[in-house]
Amino acid sequence: MNIHHSTDCNITGFEGPEKRLEVNFRYLDGIENSLGLRAISKDSWQEMLNFARCTIISHMKNDDFDAFVLSESSLFVYSTKIMIKTCGTTTLLKILPKLLEYASQCNLTLELCMFSRKNFVFPEKQVWPHNKWDSEIEILTDHFGDKGHHHILGPLTEDHWHVYIADFSQGRSVKSEQTIDIMMHNLDPDVMNQFYKKPETDDRAKFPGVADIIPGSETDEFNFSPCGYSMNGLFKDAYYTIHITPEPQCSYVSFETNLACPDYKDMIQYVFNLFKPGNITLAFYTKGQEEPQFNQIWDAISAEIPGYNLRNKTTAEREGSSYFAIANFNALDLEIKKQRAKRLVTGIVYEVIPINAAELPEFKEIGLDFPPVSLQNEEVETSTLF
Repeated sequence: MNIHHSTDCNITGFEGPEKRLEVNFRYLDGIENSLGLRAISKDSWQEMLNFARCTIISHMKNDDFDAFVLSESSLFVYSTKIMIKTCGTTTLLKILPKLLEYASQCNLTLELCMFSRKNFVFPEKQVWPHNKWDSEIEILTDHFGDKGHHHILGPLTEDHWHVYIADFSQGRSVKSEQTIDIMMHNLDPDVMNQFYKKPETDDRAKFPGVADIIPGSETDEFNFSPCGYSMNGLFKDAYYTIHITPEPQCSYVSFETNLACPDYKDMIQYVFNLFKPGNITLAFYTKGQEEPQFNQIWDAISAEIPGYNLRNKTTAEREGSSYFAIANFNALDLEIKKQRAKRLVTGIVYEVIPINAAELPEFKEIGLDFPPVSLQNEEVETSTLF
């Protein structure tokens, strides 16, 4: 991290909002291989991830899926599905040719592809194909043809969500699944201060309260230097994942799970209480469900939440066997949070830069942008920001 004293207001930082890709497959001719994509080796997944410019940090698994913490977010691998989300300036869609190659090796064919992302904080920092939504759609169309359709949910002048879905189910029954994705900005500085790594903090130290979001889960947590946090949680056949960018000028936390719940209100309130966000974009999407079932859950999710104002929400959009919608919330004390963060960065410009990859053998040939990062100004220490 480069820290410059300046009166310039061109404050930059790390891009927290992730690009997210979920691809579902089915076995050709009904011939099942019980392992499916889980038969692909860790080294092979890393070969694929090289195209996205990220690397595997740790791996945990249970009877249902494999979970990988990445240098930029997470990868989950089921026998017939993957979900991967990557932050920063990663090039996620470049993994598609290799992923489809692996699927073919496992006797799998496409059932559904979904790509989504929130609007970026620093869009000018992104590289092709993620520098423009049109470029992302172009590369998706190259792979999936006229099966795909894209949508933008939410106001273009505020927080909004891009989504692309290509449905190949052709009326076949699709396994029911639902996912909630909470994307949070302008978080409480005191909470974010806990994600600056202290000398005594172990890379694998557990953050209090995270494992309690879904009781009975196993968690794989990683603390980055000098700051940042990622975790994967495993609970039976459901995952949940959290990623944190704590810098005050670009603070961001994401929480996502595919745990099926009839009512997410308690979970949402717990997450809000844990991280104290100022702005929230909450996305909910399902596949293999009927519209009344979707609407019942969505109406409960997007109702008023104590301490927050509902700014806007979409009605359900349908694409093939999928339904999806978003809602945007503001904390009642948003302006207080923003003013506190502004005081922390006034007169200081931050620029996240990579440590020389040559200094880190395990990161060679990857070209990472975060983590790791380096603090290159001795006059200002990370601790002085809070």
